[in-house]
Amino acid sequence: MKMLKNYIISGEIELVTGLHIGGLKETLEIGGADSIVIRTYLVKGGELGEKVPYPYIPGSSLKGKIRALLEYADPNVEISSENSEKKNGYLKIGESFIKYPEDSVIPKIFGIPVEEEKEGFISRAIFRDAFPTNKTLKWWDEQMDLVEGAEIKTENSVNRLTSKATPRQFERVPPGSAFKFEIVLTVFEEDKSKDLMETLLKGMKLLEENYLGGSGTR
Repeated sequence: MKMLKNYIISGEIELVTGLHIGGLKETLEIGGADSIVIRTYLVKGGELGEKVPYPYIPGSSLKGKIRALLEYADPNVEISSENSEKKNGYLKIGESFIKYPEDSVIPKIFGIPVEEEKEGFISRAIFRDAFPTNKTLKWWDEQMDLVEGAEIKTENSVNRLTSKATPRQFERVPPGSAFKFEIVLTVFEEDKSKDLMETLLKGMKLLEENYLGGSGTR
């Protein structure tokens, strides 16, 4: 299998609503948020500058969400949670068992593991981590109500039987923030580049109409 070329798709993801992709707390803070956003360390002020934690969008979040949306949008893709279905041509993808039509390019774009008596596919698409733009970093630093690029929002969970409300706090990246993204699409000799590109762009459009992270009802 010979590689022909790489297509690079790049641009900016602008948040229309607040974004919450959960991260892990290293320490327990009194009065802190119950659920924080994922962060990475970025160098501030040049190569010798201070390392400061800021939110980012993991490439795996983009890849997983776009793949799931494409699978749900395709009426010929069958999704099951039954382990027994695996014997009938279903593949284990994450926690689900999925059966693709023979002409589907989704497995090629995102890759599938090698199963018994079945060859896997090398992932054609590489999703880079998306980091905040310089303009966004400057804007975050100027906002007094933001801490390391995120704001704290309060919600209530309501007991269906007693109607008792339990407040909870979570972090989110504020609307208006922008992140630089890059996707590398590799085409091999056996591939139809038009089909790969059109399917990937369709998935990006579906994501634009949907949401990333948690609390998608916003």
